[in-house]
Formats: sequence, C-alpha cells, structure tokens
Amino acid sequence: MKAYTEFAFVFVHSYSSAAGNWLAVMEGTGSKMGRLPTAFALAEAFSLSVVADDAIDSDNQDLLRRWRVENFGRARNTRDEILSALAEAGSAGVIFVSSPDHLPRVVREALTAREQGCLFAASEVPFSDNGPAAVKIEEPPHELISARCD
Repeated sequence: MKAYTEFAFVFVHSYSSAAGNWLAVMEGTGSKMGRLPTAFALAEAFSLSVVADDAIDSDNQDLLRRWRVENFGRARNTRDEILSALAEAGSAGVIFVSSPDHLPRVVREALTAREQGCLFAASEVPFSDNGPAAVKIEEPPHELISARCD
C-alpha cells in the first residue's frame, strides 16, 4: 500500500451558478466558509495551490478567475471533475473540497477511481436546505466486508 505524503493540490468542487444559493455555497455567508475559502485555508495549511475544473459555466469560471483558482476547463459534471483532478495529480494525492451534503458523492467518485491518496474536507455551507442530514447512505452488509478482511 502506498503512503501518500505528497499532495498535488486542493481541488475545489464547482457548483452551478444557476442555483439561487451559488455564491453562498462557493464563497460563504457571514461567518460560514464556503467551498472557496475552505479550499484556500487548506491550501495555506498544506502549502498547495487551489484548482478546479469547470468547462461549461461561464459565471463560475469568472468566479474562479477572481479567486485566482486555476481552472482546467474540461469537466462537464461532478464525475468528470473528480477524474480530471486525479489525472492531473498523477501519482500524488488530492485534497477535495465540497459542501457537506455533496461531499459523499465526491468521496464515492474519487474512491471508486482511486482507492487511496484522497483527503476530503467539507465547507460550512450546504447546497441543499436540509444539509448533510438529508444525504442517503447505503452501505453493503458488514459481514461481507469482514469476511474479505480475514
């Protein structure tokens, strides 16, 4: 098993500017940090850059430019974003940032593509009204997992 001690960057998950709460999700509200300030706080702590990947939302692309976030400009959806980040990182790890209620999807996509080398952080602003409590989790039965670990 490879120990990931090097991370390529902090990847901030995009959010559609068509959503009414787009700026709040991306930048934050009052004392709550959105995706971008969360990503930059982590980037400062780990001495990394912040990157994103949005090919279709011009308002979001402008926001990323204003925050000085490198935008790969290829992804059209969440899965594309995650795969692009992992490909850009090469053998290094990636720190992913999203909203607390969207992060489970990011985790699933990233760990399906690469079983290790990913760290995940939630911003303080959910994208949905009900936040992370509304996220549905379906786990495989535990006895199957424990049988494989013996």
